[in-house]
Amino acid sequence: MNLTPVNDPAALFHSLSDASRLRLLRLLRQEELNVQELVRITGLSQPRVSRHLAVLRDQGWLQQRREGTWAWYRAVAPGEAPLGAAFFEQAAAAADGVAEAVADDRTLAALLLERERRHDGFYAGLALKWDSIRNEYEHPDIRLGTVAALVARDLKVLDIGTGTGAMLPVLDGAVGTVVALDHSEAMLSRARILCRSEGLDRVTLCRGMVEHLPFGDGVFDACHCAMALHHVAEPAAAVAEMARVVRPAGGVMLTAFTSHDEDWMRDELAHRWLGFDRDDIEDMLRRAGVAPGGWVERSPLAESAMAGRPPAGGRRPNWPRVFLATGVKESRN
Repeated sequence: MNLTPVNDPAALFHSLSDASRLRLLRLLRQEELNVQELVRITGLSQPRVSRHLAVLRDQGWLQQRREGTWAWYRAVAPGEAPLGAAFFEQAAAAADGVAEAVADDRTLAALLLERERRHDGFYAGLALKWDSIRNEYEHPDIRLGTVAALVARDLKVLDIGTGTGAMLPVLDGAVGTVVALDHSEAMLSRARILCRSEGLDRVTLCRGMVEHLPFGDGVFDACHCAMALHHVAEPAAAVAEMARVVRPAGGVMLTAFTSHDEDWMRDELAHRWLGFDRDDIEDMLRRAGVAPGGWVERSPLAESAMAGRPPAGGRRPNWPRVFLATGVKESRN
């Protein structure tokens, strides 16, 4: 059994001696949350929550990531916890016994449902203007690079995050059959209109989530995920799902924003992640059994596309750079 070294056992055990810290650890085992959400669930003050989080983080119980002005927390994996997985499970069992556990779970469930409804409402309201927004940040090299990666005309391709179907005319003309998936019914309705108007007979539209793709293992020759990764809670798990549904030696293509600090995209576009670094993306691919291949990165054409037009709402969006990462699923021996 591998144990994480403990420099100060007294401080480690002290970190679990407070009921409020046990509540926070218990919540963060279930979901990644920010300070504001934890304040809402527990009813504790923001300074108090922050102090408890710092104690748990410093003693190795939590992971913290920062994006812009936001800080997100989640419990470490059991095997990465101080004194190993068995001790972590015992600490978690103790946390389950706090008096506020049932109320915390109820409030957490309501918060997560509100998150989901907010995202659904966002997409429903955005569907009618999504094409004009997308044209502000997309680059033709990204679309062409996607098609160039698909060399065989008899491929069965999954297009994840198809949105209003911008990629479907290109894919329909380049490959055999296309399955286009999106979480938003409003977006899919717009994609259906496009398919009918363009006569895209080989495209099948379906609703689903990238974290839980409704397909069997290895049923696609290639998978393209278009600008969806920054919306999901667990990008690495989503990449693993893409790899799962692709056959060995099949292609995986990811389009997303590079890392940035444009906080406005979190509220206005429902982004959970503020872009990704190349190293992070390629690490996700490798862990999913996909050998990284090409990387294309471009600045958006928003500046030229918006030339001579007044900015909406008094300001013009500052779009980050966009990348296309490609990879090949490794064959199992």
